[in-house]
Amino acid sequence: SRREHGILISRACHEPDTTCFCKAFGIDAAEPSGDVVTWSIGEELYWKPVTEKGTAFTESLKEFFADADEKTVEAEKDAIRAITEKLPYSNLSLDYFKNTPMQEIFDSPKWEELYKPCLACGTCTFVCPTCQCFNISDEGDPLEGRRLRSWDNCMSPLFTREASGHNPRTAKALRMRNRVSHKYWYAPDYSDGRFACTGCGRCIKQCPVSLDIREIVLNAIADDAEAK
Repeated sequence: SRREHGILISRACHEPDTTCFCKAFGIDAAEPSGDVVTWSIGEELYWKPVTEKGTAFTESLKEFFADADEKTVEAEKDAIRAITEKLPYSNLSLDYFKNTPMQEIFDSPKWEELYKPCLACGTCTFVCPTCQCFNISDEGDPLEGRRLRSWDNCMSPLFTREASGHNPRTAKALRMRNRVSHKYWYAPDYSDGRFACTGCGRCIKQCPVSLDIREIVLNAIADDAEAK
């Protein structure tokens, strides 16, 4: 309902960062999807309606717009795509993740090595645009109370702890395996093949120990992928 009543305005990436790998997910940093696509060039904002909804919205704001030189936008898109092609893992293929039984990767002993640099601080989850883990808590007194849902961190050792005290994922290796697997193996199974990762690279950029999720994924399946 919110999507139907909302208007998506996207902005092209003026200068993609070295941690970005959105192209691997079919995202065009030079012209991302949306009802309206915009480009920031110098001090000017270039605006292009794409859908009927975007066109109607643009028409309601036409007094604020002026005709633009399309060559300027085309040159900007060419420059963005040229940068994207040079980025590490820009042409990373993710087909392997969709075609391999999840259990094979889930049971890999490599997780016992891949997790070791991780501090379990949760920074990666809090900057991720697709992370949605939450916790439920009750507050109040015997006569009045309320139940709250709050954003939580699946990398925290307390996240899956049950009321009995049992926690199925106390080890960091298990928590990392769950987080990475959710994005690249679980999500495509229940989201029509869509990954729970946009390739924005925020987790890579903000990680205090420079863990790179791209390398984690590749190392987790490297031997099997080469064999196939």
